[in-house]
Amino acid sequence: MKTILALFALELFFALSAPAQTNSWRQTEHTLALLNGTNVIWQIVADPAQGKPYFHPLATPGGTLLTDLRPPDHPWHRGLWFSWKHINGLNYWEEDRKTHNSEAVTELVAATLQPHDDGSAELKFSLSYHPSNAPPVLTEQRTITVSAPTNGSYELNWTSEFTAVTNVLFTRTPPASDPHGVPHGGYAGLSLRLTPATKSWCFVNSTGASGVSTINGQPADWMKFTAGTNLPAVTIFDDAQNLRHPSLWYVNQGMPFFTPALLFSGSLSLATGEKLTLRYQISITDHDHQNPTPK
Repeated sequence: MKTILALFALELFFALSAPAQTNSWRQTEHTLALLNGTNVIWQIVADPAQGKPYFHPLATPGGTLLTDLRPPDHPWHRGLWFSWKHINGLNYWEEDRKTHNSEAVTELVAATLQPHDDGSAELKFSLSYHPSNAPPVLTEQRTITVSAPTNGSYELNWTSEFTAVTNVLFTRTPPASDPHGVPHGGYAGLSLRLTPATKSWCFVNSTGASGVSTINGQPADWMKFTAGTNLPAVTIFDDAQNLRHPSLWYVNQGMPFFTPALLFSGSLSLATGEKLTLRYQISITDHDHQNPTPK
């Protein structure tokens, strides 16, 4: 009996003295991922062959997966990513289902993926937007800082600075509120396609409104997609300095999908040399609170 008790005490000692599981990095030529054990908390993919950089998987620190990648209904949807709809009449959003190429090109010119020892990271991208085999009409410098997970939460701070190389006109599929518009119109820009496992979750905006029929196409400082109080959630904050703030939001429960839709209210033009800066924060947590605030 004494031997058994001694062995039990020894096992208990090692269990209590074992170090807590820590996060680690996994990096390849075109990806950077933060791991919790063997589980991916987030991964950025920046592959020039794919053009648009994207986050997938994107999960809570506790392991709840949020994103979907290239679902059959919209194979150009890439987790968390940014895409214009039309620039000067050419489509940068949809892709050919076989070639995965759009009518016009979002070119990833350069990327720097810098992990830090504390679990945070800084991601920098240079992008060029142009017709196929033609010079750029628009360039972008993008910086995303990702905080280290703390107390079950982390944030992505996203800044995109666009410069018009020539006169550009951004347009979208017209929403139902426009003459000849359609219910699925209005989207473009920063977008989040969520895994089907989250279809039972609820959209809530900064006004306290919920339900797609109430909040789609309406202005809000932020939009949250939540499994419930003290449960996993993801929130996108529209920066107060952004053009057309507070953003109108395109929201789809059936996918699910949502985006702070800069162009929902109408087209946007930039003259040659003119700049447009957009900033967002994406907050991801295992423990949702009723009224989130940006950090």
